[in-house]
Amino acid sequence: MATVSLDSRPSVMGNLMMITGSFTADGTSQTVSLGDFLSTIDSFTIMPVKASVVATPVVTIDTDPATDILLTVVNAEVYRFMALGQR
Repeated sequence: MATVSLDSRPSVMGNLMMITGSFTADGTSQTVSLGDFLSTIDSFTIMPVKASVVATPVVTIDTDPATDILLTVVNAEVYRFMALGQR
């Protein structure tokens, strides 16, 4: 099973909050729920930790609730992510 870890100190900018974390892929899909931090997600970025990784993960932001993200990655690599949304 893929593992997700959230950084313990989110950044706040006015009414926006930025959540960062890491995602260790194992070739399966993993849902990242940010509902404890955000009411909506305005932007989501994911990038590999290694520069040599060329596989692009598929990111789907759920609409119900609008704070769940489904990450689908075909390779077993480590990624960092950033979500920006309304508090």
